Amino acid sequence: MTEHPEEADRSQVRTVGSLLSRIQAHPALIGAGLVLVMLLAGFVGWRLTGGGEYVAPTPSAAPVVRADTEGARASLEQLVDGVREGAEPDGEDAVSVAVRNAHAIGVEDVRARYLAEAGNVDPDGSWTADVEMSWRTPGDPALTEELKVAFDGEGAITGFSAGQGTRMPLWLSGPVEVRRTDSTLVIVQASAEVADRYAELASTAVAGVRKVIDWNDPRLVLEVPAAGLDAALGAQPGTYTAVAAVTATVDGSTKPGTPLHVWVNQGVIGDLDAPGAQIVITHEATHAATDAATNTHRPMWLVEGFADYVALRDTKLPLSETAGQILAQVRENGAPDHLPGKAEFNTRSEHFGSEYEAAWLACEVLADAGGEQALVDLYEETGRGIGLEKALQASFGFGEDELTARWRSRLSHSAS
Repeated sequence: MTEHPEEADRSQVRTVGSLLSRIQAHPALIGAGLVLVMLLAGFVGWRLTGGGEYVAPTPSAAPVVRADTEGARASLEQLVDGVREGAEPDGEDAVSVAVRNAHAIGVEDVRARYLAEAGNVDPDGSWTADVEMSWRTPGDPALTEELKVAFDGEGAITGFSAGQGTRMPLWLSGPVEVRRTDSTLVIVQASAEVADRYAELASTAVAGVRKVIDWNDPRLVLEVPAAGLDAALGAQPGTYTAVAAVTATVDGSTKPGTPLHVWVNQGVIGDLDAPGAQIVITHEATHAATDAATNTHRPMWLVEGFADYVALRDTKLPLSETAGQILAQVRENGAPDHLPGKAEFNTRSEHFGSEYEAAWLACEVLADAGGEQALVDLYEETGRGIGLEKALQASFGFGEDELTARWRSRLSHSAS
């Protein structure tokens, strides 16, 4: 038979009453009875409240930590005012470092607009926000990027970073060394000694380019970040790991006439000897002087081969160093059947570098056939939109098929 809970409760109450009567009849039992009564009363109370399951007390809610957005906006104003006013801060906090960088580089027209928190606020009150930053370097158009800015619990700026696909400006990336001449601006995240080295490379590159082409009012800007090129150029991680330097527009566009900068990969060029490093910088300076990043008329082999022609023009290095990779491939597989195109100029290619050597040798073939000025004319004419076949016939008296045949012959002979 099944017991009803109500009857069980009444039975327990009657039992308690009987016990109390016996305790009153025997005073000696009063002390022990009191303890028993308290225990029984607790038991009855538990039963009468319908116990059977333990319910933990509800904890008090943790205090909500909110971002100090007013403090953050004040810190952004401090950054903007610091750049505008020109006073040199002596602190090592993120704002002071950025202001000193801006003054050294010549950054102007800085603006900062707080957008929103980018994630949760940490228990200590720190957080990261999306901030729209605008600025302009003399000679460049105004630039705007949506950056990640880190703040502490009081709204002070603790650092800057860039999201995927966003370029990270060097002046907000930490302390920099700046070197400038009438024709060069060099911004380096490294020691003063390293900055001096790049400044010398840049000046020598400008002089080298001007020996071959007319570069009126030259301006060569080198940016040398500490952490490689991917973040600086807003590229996927690993895109430029093996690349020594890249010439690109300052805003990532391909609009003709947009100023070009050269970004240098310290992790690659730092391992080169002085002649090797100079070849890299002069190669990129040739691109900067000829708007190579925005001119889409020239074939890729001519763009890269001509830049190497200028860079290697005054060197006395043997072919084993200037064309070692492509010659090794020719020994193994024979000469390629066509001049290298966009598909071959791939930074992730297994043979990255050999296509540059192949393109340089094509330009050497042309210079040997018609002279340096004929090669320069070809480069300039194709840049104006004249077709390669027509420009080759005008400058050399033969077309692309003949050039390819001579180039393949040069490769095979050099590899033997």
